[in-house]
Amino acid sequence: MEIYVLVKQVPDPEAIVKVKSDSELEIENKYFTNFFDEIAVEAGLKLKEKFGGKVTVLTLDHRRVDALRRGISMGADEAVQITDPALEGSDPFAVARTLSAYLQNKPFDLIFTGRQAMDDDAGIVGPAVAECLGIPHIHSIIGLEVDAQKKEARVVREVENGKEVLICPLPALFTCQKGLHSPRIPLVMNVMKAMKAQIKKVDLASLGLSPTEVGAQASTIKIQKYLPPPKRPPVKIIKEDFPENVKTLIKLLREEAKVI
Repeated sequence: MEIYVLVKQVPDPEAIVKVKSDSELEIENKYFTNFFDEIAVEAGLKLKEKFGGKVTVLTLDHRRVDALRRGISMGADEAVQITDPALEGSDPFAVARTLSAYLQNKPFDLIFTGRQAMDDDAGIVGPAVAECLGIPHIHSIIGLEVDAQKKEARVVREVENGKEVLICPLPALFTCQKGLHSPRIPLVMNVMKAMKAQIKKVDLASLGLSPTEVGAQASTIKIQKYLPPPKRPPVKIIKEDFPENVKTLIKLLREEAKVI
């Protein structure tokens, strides 16, 4: 079974982010593999262990490859990085167009990706890749069973007030939600192996794309302005002992905060 997993490196939730200008952020150099993408890698590895085949992790990132090395350390067979300076500033649709340009001539049974990236929370790239490739896709799955002989998958996803079970022909693309699998923790030996692994690099020219089709100039989503979050008002500390502190708190909630 041929499986591709789309992965992305995102800022660590604890990284310090500052507004540098109206159009630029200053992000602390702390990154990690998108959590939902690790679930997707685990889904691919589970199927490989059951049916055999190959798992390839694929990313579009001009500078960072740590997400690919994470995938290899978990057990992926190959890693591919689409890298080109012209990709800077690409919106999710340009990213999907580029990823699908690489995948369109590749044989595959399944493509997995995370439900959404934890930096922009857009959830666009996975479904957009499927649309570009003309294959079915199901979003936010929490259960998966594959029938290799029938070339179809039975998937479960959460819907309002319940769960939905769908049968989908393969090849297909599924985005993975928390609850599908718990990502494995790589062994130290595999981490060391991943650090030495060869990363295949692909540029726009080899994909038949021009710089005008990607990057900021081709973006259909324009950021008007970055604004820092409003500053919190100063904290008030109530120094009285019980029960006076409770009376003071209720008074402040009623008269100043106006929440009761």
